[in-house]
Amino acid sequence: MSYKYYMALTSQIPFCSVPLRIDTYSKCQFSCAYCFSRARGGASGSTGNQEINPEALRKRLVRASNGSGRGALEQFLTQRIPLQLGGMNDPFSPWEIKRNKTYQTLCVLSEFDYPTILSTKGTIIAESKYARVLAHGNFYVRVSASLVGASLADDLERGVPPLRERLSVCAKLASQNIPVSLRVQPVIPGFEEHISEIVREARSAGVRHITAEYLKLPLERSSRQSMVLERLLPGIYERYRKLGAKRVGRELVLPSTRKIEGLVEFQRRTRQAGLGYGFADNEFLYLNPFRSCCNGADRFLRNARFFEANILGMVKRQYLGSQIRFGLQGGDWLPNDSVFSHLNSRSRGSHQHLSPRERYIEYLRSKWNGAGIRGGPSDYWGIVDSGEVDEEGNKVFALERQCEAAAEAL
Repeated sequence: MSYKYYMALTSQIPFCSVPLRIDTYSKCQFSCAYCFSRARGGASGSTGNQEINPEALRKRLVRASNGSGRGALEQFLTQRIPLQLGGMNDPFSPWEIKRNKTYQTLCVLSEFDYPTILSTKGTIIAESKYARVLAHGNFYVRVSASLVGASLADDLERGVPPLRERLSVCAKLASQNIPVSLRVQPVIPGFEEHISEIVREARSAGVRHITAEYLKLPLERSSRQSMVLERLLPGIYERYRKLGAKRVGRELVLPSTRKIEGLVEFQRRTRQAGLGYGFADNEFLYLNPFRSCCNGADRFLRNARFFEANILGMVKRQYLGSQIRFGLQGGDWLPNDSVFSHLNSRSRGSHQHLSPRERYIEYLRSKWNGAGIRGGPSDYWGIVDSGEVDEEGNKVFALERQCEAAAEAL
């Protein structure tokens, strides 16, 4: 069955420089207890697995390359904003052995030298045919792992190859000059003692960059996956509440004050090892010293552009100044067509009478000025409402004084 929603702009567009995902399969055969993408993907209502049509992707890339892209999504492709392959489902779960759709997709992307960030826990990617196309194309591979004790890893990540095998994949790809990073997601609180070990192993495997993000707990306590998490990590929900976790969307998220120490330790260890590091929790994204969110893809992909016409872009440009003000820069690119048909209903906003550009700016403005609206400046660590407004009535923000020195050091 053809996968209709194999490519999409995501609702992360207010804070992500690479908000364009592509998936070769609508489902995943790995069973990670902390993963809840099945309920949130474009094919969540389907009972069977759907597959990408690589020829449809080729046609899109042809249109994008000759400047005749249809709609906002293909205009993103024209700008060569990187695709995140495996944004919802792992492209290298066992289906790939028989179906071969990820390989076919990689061949199409390589044909256009299209910048692509590939995320996986699978080991099939190290097979020679994949390595050849990755080496020829414009790819950056992110191998995912959780930070947890070895005794729990197998149960938390059912069906996933052991970490030692994933690190072996990193080494094989790195030996062929394919850039590889380790995506440590999730970090389980209480297991930070393993940070130095995983950094050391990653460096030995040829990894060039590490990102880290803490576990988000789903609110759906009755789901099978939530019950598995509670069984494997007894009392985890109660512990999160005692630590002051707050609801963000449909998840419980630890407060920044609980996460910052572990993440800074991760950063310190990776820098000592001579590797790049990226904060992956949303509230710390503005601290990363590169253009591409947490993954540092601008250091590894060629001829790529990154989306900065969002709130993260505004905050990142100004946080070390005295004020953080609302407004896009003259060079910030936006598509001519509307992005709102790609976002979920709660992210679409209003202002239907405005042009696509004006409507998007109003969407950002509502997040900037709203109270308790996800994605606004006050969601970022240490950034607070100054109590002032600009000449257009937009709130003016600032970095808390006690966070200034820490932010500069990071």
